[in-house]
Amino acid sequence: MITFKNLPIKKKLRYAMLITAYAVLLVTLSIQTVSDLIKSRSALVSNLEVLAEVIGANAEAALVFGDRKSATTLLKGFASATNIQSAFLLTSEGNVMATYNRHDRQPWSITFDDLERSLTVFSNTRLHLYRPIFMDGKLIGAIYIQSNLNQLYLQLTQNLLLALIAALVSVILASILASRLQKLLGQPIIELAETISSMTAKQQYDQKVHRFDDDEIGQLYDDFNEMLMCIKERDQRLQKQRETLEASVAERTRELHDANRDLKENISELREAKEAAFGAAKAKSSFLANMSHEIRTPMNGVLGMLELLKDTPIDRTQRDFLETAYSSADALLQIINDILDFSKIEAGKMEIESIDTNIAEIAEDVCALLAGKAREKHLEISCFTDVDLPNVLKGDSVRLRQVLTNLVGNAVKFTETGEVIVRLNMAEKTADTVSVEFMVEDTGIGIAEDVLSNLFSAFTQADGSTTRRFGGTGLGLTISKQLVELMGGSIQVTTAEGLGSTFSFVLDMEISESEPWPSRKINHALDGIKALVVDDNTTNREILRHYLTAWGIDHSECDSGQKALDMMQQALKDEQPYELVLLDMDMPHMDGLMLSREIENDPELAKSKRIMLSSAGFITRARQQEVGISACLSKPFRQSRLLDSVMQIMHEHQTGQNDQHPIESSNTAFSSSIRLLLVEDNIVNQKVAVSMLKKIGLSEPDIAIDGKEAVTMSQSKEYDLILMDCQMPGMSGYEATGLIRKREQSLHQPRIPIIAMTANAMQGDREKCLAAGMDDYLSKPIKSEILRNMLTQWLLFDEREFDEKVYDEDQTEQTAEALPRDTTEEIKAVTIDNNEPLIDQDTFNTLRDIMEDEFSSLLDSFFENAPTLLDELKQAARAADLEVVIRAAHTLKSSSSNLGAKLLSEIADNIEVLGKEGKLQEASSLIPGLEQAMNQTLEAYRQLS
Repeated sequence: MITFKNLPIKKKLRYAMLITAYAVLLVTLSIQTVSDLIKSRSALVSNLEVLAEVIGANAEAALVFGDRKSATTLLKGFASATNIQSAFLLTSEGNVMATYNRHDRQPWSITFDDLERSLTVFSNTRLHLYRPIFMDGKLIGAIYIQSNLNQLYLQLTQNLLLALIAALVSVILASILASRLQKLLGQPIIELAETISSMTAKQQYDQKVHRFDDDEIGQLYDDFNEMLMCIKERDQRLQKQRETLEASVAERTRELHDANRDLKENISELREAKEAAFGAAKAKSSFLANMSHEIRTPMNGVLGMLELLKDTPIDRTQRDFLETAYSSADALLQIINDILDFSKIEAGKMEIESIDTNIAEIAEDVCALLAGKAREKHLEISCFTDVDLPNVLKGDSVRLRQVLTNLVGNAVKFTETGEVIVRLNMAEKTADTVSVEFMVEDTGIGIAEDVLSNLFSAFTQADGSTTRRFGGTGLGLTISKQLVELMGGSIQVTTAEGLGSTFSFVLDMEISESEPWPSRKINHALDGIKALVVDDNTTNREILRHYLTAWGIDHSECDSGQKALDMMQQALKDEQPYELVLLDMDMPHMDGLMLSREIENDPELAKSKRIMLSSAGFITRARQQEVGISACLSKPFRQSRLLDSVMQIMHEHQTGQNDQHPIESSNTAFSSSIRLLLVEDNIVNQKVAVSMLKKIGLSEPDIAIDGKEAVTMSQSKEYDLILMDCQMPGMSGYEATGLIRKREQSLHQPRIPIIAMTANAMQGDREKCLAAGMDDYLSKPIKSEILRNMLTQWLLFDEREFDEKVYDEDQTEQTAEALPRDTTEEIKAVTIDNNEPLIDQDTFNTLRDIMEDEFSSLLDSFFENAPTLLDELKQAARAADLEVVIRAAHTLKSSSSNLGAKLLSEIADNIEVLGKEGKLQEASSLIPGLEQAMNQTLEAYRQLS
């Protein structure tokens, strides 16, 4: 595309001159034309005004005497003015007295609003002139003249034509002058450009250009000649260097040849070193895997036997020795885990998962896990989770739990007095992701500024001296930092020596696209409830304030028992009593129990429901009832369990609530009919596993010593669950699991839950187990509590989940067909007057022997939850809510059966069956008998205990 910038310089000069001349002429012509138009119009108006004045003066007599003939004769005088088209002589009232029209056409009918005002108006073709006629200051008439503008336009056209002719002559003259001037200005520059092009084409820079003038172009010529001299000198130097270049190239070629020979030798050595490094890395990985197995296998035996030894009769000194040995072995296992994790991260083998995760439950689990250690040091440990956080996010639950456990564990370790707070805040939320801020605050010893820079370095501690108070490998924070970075965040620390520390990190986590986890549907059931929070700890009050506000509960706060009593009395006077009181157990001057007793002693105040929040451990149900406590939760309490407790005691427990956090005790008694298969080749591990299974209430399992025997035994006998070791001679656990899964698919058999037990802890071991067809994973050494929780999930939780589903029509029909036709009559026959014993004494004694010191806690939990389930069952029956009736009856049946409450369990079972059949009326008729049986059973348990 040709533009002005791309034109030759001679054309640029010419166009510049011409455009300037044309612009000046155009402006001049425009001004002249406008000026002529204005002057011509002014002259025309002046002429008409003179004529109007003359005619007006002569027409005064005619107007006064109304002489139309004289007026008409007077107007005919306009015939001499060829430009006047028509004229009108008007009376003072605006009527036409005389008319003149050049073409004898009918005169126009003219009206004027203001007869005394002069008027001059130009239209497209005419000039309209109106002038009033006065005599002795009085209006006697007016004259109105219309003038043709043709003569005016003709004159303007002639003037414009002359101007255009002058402009055309000027343009031609400007073009001639521009052509001559551009040669004078552009010729030196054009010659210089042609000379430069010739030099460039011929590659000859020894010429010179001759200057024309002494102006700036002449200076340009001089500078160009000087540049040519510099180029000539450069060429001469290059020629000299070229002469010596061949010798230099030959010398460099010899050097390059020698360097290539040395490089080939180095490459060969590096290849050998690389192969050796790969071999060493492979050997290191194999060594870590083998050491993981070899170390964890004896550690499993050590920890398992020590844990079992705790349950044997030993004296106090032996128990002290035993506790020391167990804690030392557990600390050694933690060190091993840290070193293995650090090795995996350093080798780049650590991978982060992205699976559905409930981060609130993870934080609460970690706080609950470390609550015992905090309680031993008399520390307050609190967990706050933002109620706006989504239930399910995408993340690595295992690694997140590991980081939080390390940070909270350090906070508890390095804090002597005060509190430890875990906070989960929602920093930012979009449609698909949530930014979650994790914070762990403590009031411990803090960290000195001079060690902050090395705080996250491997194998270092804030206090590295030989007199340090706290031990450890120094890998915990390093591993936590690297894990957080792998998850996309970074750990920050804020600290002051002697004032405590705050560790925090932010993770961007995706919101799960899968079906959300069951959530508690409050449905504003708690709106309008007035509550009082009594706690001397500011953090606990802040957490409760946030939760209660989110649940729609109107609440007040105070920090002592006496203030609470005063506020409750004042609320009574204002006729707005508190319906719910949340009490802290440990408060100065008046603790929670003392405060609740004072409230219970006042008949008016005693109407309020009370929930005790205790960090001092379990409070017996009898003691709770004595002072009027409705529920008791241990700190750190879970948000979900607090909500459940509030909903239950306020009689607003909603249908469809999530029962993942039941208030029952965690001591679950398993059915004696459960059949287990233990697949383990190591004799020590067999003994440990069998003893742990007995301890948690399961019968002795069948034992297979290798995978082949496990496949055979699982084919000949039905098992509820298989505990499968992974590394065994002959056939490994992976191969055995694969064969069992193939048999189940080919024969359409039900899937047997298989739990992997392995001493390997390297990256990918868990994934390998799941890929082989196993359902879950236990890492050795296995602790009894972890084993109990795992078996509870797979042996009891699935059944509870199934029973909580909504039964469709096909399921109801299948249930009805499975029952005999006279089921209802048989169920009605079960009453309190039959000969069935209240309690199975054998089951009761066996459970008490197994659980020993924990049995009383189990009974207290049953005393607390059985009446609650009965109340829930009554309310559901009145509300005709079959789903809740079935669930409550099932839960009561299970807990009663585990404790040996045979009659109570049987009646609850009958109610559950009737509920599944849809026979609400028949099921409701059994509730009075259930209540009577419960009262007698509870009394019997009190006598036995």
